Amino acid sequence: MKAKAKWSLVLSFVLALSLVLAACGGSGSSSSNNGKSSNKLAKDQTLNFAITADIPALDPTQVTDTTSNNVVQMTMAGLTRMHNNKFEWDMAQGEPEVSADKKVYTFKLRDQNWSDGKPVTAQDFVYGWQRQNDPAAKPAYNFLFASVGVKNAAKIQNPDDPMYGKFQNLGVKALDDKTLQVTLEQPAPPFFYSILSQAQFMPQREDFVKAQGKKYAQTADSLLYNGPFVLDSWKKGSGWTYKKNGDYWNKAKTKLDTVNFKVVKETSTAINLYKTGKIDEVGLSSEYVDSFKKSNPKEVKSAVESGTFFLYINQKTNKNLKNLNLRKAINAAIDRDGLVKTILNNGSVASNYVVPAGFVKGPDGKDFRADTPDGYPAGDAAAAKEYWNKAKKELGISKLELNFLSQDSSSTQQLNQYVANQLKKNLPGVTVKINAQPWANYLDLNQKFQFDLAFSGWFPDYQDPMTYLDMWTTGQPMNTTGWSNKKFDSQIKSASTGTADFAKRWDTMKQAEKTMMADYPIAPLYQSGHTWAEKPYLKGLNYPSYGPEIDFSRAYILEH
Repeated sequence: MKAKAKWSLVLSFVLALSLVLAACGGSGSSSSNNGKSSNKLAKDQTLNFAITADIPALDPTQVTDTTSNNVVQMTMAGLTRMHNNKFEWDMAQGEPEVSADKKVYTFKLRDQNWSDGKPVTAQDFVYGWQRQNDPAAKPAYNFLFASVGVKNAAKIQNPDDPMYGKFQNLGVKALDDKTLQVTLEQPAPPFFYSILSQAQFMPQREDFVKAQGKKYAQTADSLLYNGPFVLDSWKKGSGWTYKKNGDYWNKAKTKLDTVNFKVVKETSTAINLYKTGKIDEVGLSSEYVDSFKKSNPKEVKSAVESGTFFLYINQKTNKNLKNLNLRKAINAAIDRDGLVKTILNNGSVASNYVVPAGFVKGPDGKDFRADTPDGYPAGDAAAAKEYWNKAKKELGISKLELNFLSQDSSSTQQLNQYVANQLKKNLPGVTVKINAQPWANYLDLNQKFQFDLAFSGWFPDYQDPMTYLDMWTTGQPMNTTGWSNKKFDSQIKSASTGTADFAKRWDTMKQAEKTMMADYPIAPLYQSGHTWAEKPYLKGLNYPSYGPEIDFSRAYILEH
């Protein structure tokens, strides 16, 4: 899941290969009929999934991962909603009224009730947004407000600014119950409407949040919903169930009555559940892809995602990793082609870049990666040894032990071993201790900098390169590398504020990525792909390249 101000959602390989996230970022949908079902809707509109991890958090101020974000987006309605890679008006009735200087946006809201029957008002948006910028709420992903340029957001979030914590100064106000006014620092960036669909921009109702106190968002009953579904139950560690929200304004497009998620850590168990009809879709890890293509070819689907996976290199608490030659050595030591071909085998492609290929085009109509398709590789195994030898002399060491933090699902075990073996093989004297943790523990250890290397990934919050770049600026919560570069910070600030000149902004973001990769604060590994199987009677699932990881709000089951 997160992110961004950008912080996009931090997500894990575990989740990426899980059922739900197996589809994330794929930019496709299930629609064709493979002949094993009729064209009539089944009476039982129940969809069953398996997923490798539980929900880490449901309080919108604490959502930083893809799983949590997906739950919020299926149960909540913001001003917009992402569907088929495009934003749609959700709680907003339509286009806002825009001021002459293009800094003030006035939205009219639809009539919509919360799940307890009370109306959703503009003040609920004001409270939700202000709470995301209130230090007392300890928001984990509020940089998005500064990323999009909401007035005073950057100052309110900056501990060194006199306006720090004064969330009442945020550029949002309720003109009346159904009119919301948003003020920006500069004309809206291209991704403005899409980012408003994210969990951080959802409404929250003040009286309910305060009445719940510390219990807020800890159970299915301690939340309010205004989206396509409500969270009917949540058995922590086991799974959760959605029910259709009969009060949602667009309920006619929601066909499913029930959606069940079962936590299943082992891929082999999920495969068996799929084969026996207990779940309707399953992510295929490398060892199952070929056999499924032979036995169930019409059920197997593949897509390239917009997720980028990498190693955090923690130079904050491991001073050795502040050495550039050591970071270059780590980058050069890993054979990425071998990783994607022999370990992943799911359509992923090797990468040495921050912003993925095929994600977004610039004002010239060219993909962001057009000029640097191969990214910024540090070199091969021979180069890795040269960098390592230089690092040893500069640091006065002959050996090094690295704590490698990752996730504990079966789908990551081979990847963990592969990366560890590559480092040990190509950097003589380096030993790697793998610390595989459940997803929630992983997030906690990552945020506390209790690792040397940490495997993770990033999916976009909006369709713009900035969703991958500004998370690496100094002090951003998702930048758990300890890396800081004034030139990079300045470039990101320039691109964030200079939204009026699209061409200049685009070039500045390219230069920012180049600046970052000259320092190698991370080790990019691959741009994710996924292969999965889904039952032929399942239709309408949407796998966007940004927005919710898997959108089942308009999915349906045919008779079979």
